[in-house]
Parts: sequence; structure tokens; C-alpha cells
Amino acid sequence: MKVQVYPPPFASLTVLDEDGMMVLPPGTRLFSVYRRLKIPLVLQPLVICQVNYQRVKLNTQLKDGDVISFMLPLTGG
Repeated sequence: MKVQVYPPPFASLTVLDEDGMMVLPPGTRLFSVYRRLKIPLVLQPLVICQVNYQRVKLNTQLKDGDVISFMLPLTGG
């Protein structure tokens, strides 16, 4: 299955094709995407992740065509 990924700036992009798609085996869960993108454990709590524009848990099972987006909270002063 293929999912569209909008990764955070510090992620490893080697697992994405030129269109930002990631190929995954059926039944893959969201935490596997974190691992493939090599998002550091220390930064995981700071990253907001959504699947199909809804907040979900890391054990969410993904489906073909899902859109996974990562955002960082912004601060200002």
C-alpha cells in the first residue's frame, strides 16, 4: 500500500519517493512510519501527527491512500 507523507524537517527522507509517497506492507501501524522516518525519540512528544487530517494514536492501522502529516508547534515571543 502507498501513503502520502508530509514529514517534519528533521526526518530521514530516504524512504519517500519523489512525490512524498511511502510504500508500506498492508496492516502497518503509524509507529512504523515514525521508525522509517527516523524521528528521534526525544522529539516525538513535540511532533503533532495526523492521519487524514485527524489526530490519531500511534497504534492506528494505516490504509492505502492515507495522508500522514507532521507539524511542529510554533512558539513566539
